[in-house]
Amino acid sequence: MRLADGAVIHQVHPAKIGADVTASVVSNLLLWQERPAAAVAVRVVVPIAGSAAVLSLADLDGLSRTRRGRYVLVHMPPSAQAVRLAGDALMGLGAYRRNGLLLIAGAMVIGAGWSHGLWPRPAGRGQPRWLAPPAGR
Repeated sequence: MRLADGAVIHQVHPAKIGADVTASVVSNLLLWQERPAAAVAVRVVVPIAGSAAVLSLADLDGLSRTRRGRYVLVHMPPSAQAVRLAGDALMGLGAYRRNGLLLIAGAMVIGAGWSHGLWPRPAGRGQPRWLAPPAGR
């Protein structure tokens, strides 16, 4: 498997998702408690450790053949990853400012990044599946 494909596929491994979610929750709690240094350390170190573990130990070839593996290979370009990162930053800002609405908005932006398969496609690249006419018409 190419390194670039592995870097995308590992994002849907349960251990990686668990590390990312845990880091976000703990970091947001620390930011809410006005402990930014510890929050940044958790938000950076835990996901990196999760990535290192999954990239070195997991069966990424097997994961690439699953539905979620195929999804991220097609629908997780750098733009979608940037949207997810922006949502995480927004959540961090919300926690730092103790603003629940910003936390929720950040979570929604992260969800938008994960739902790249529903984003409108540029002209010439076909319609998204949800805009295409039903089969047989």
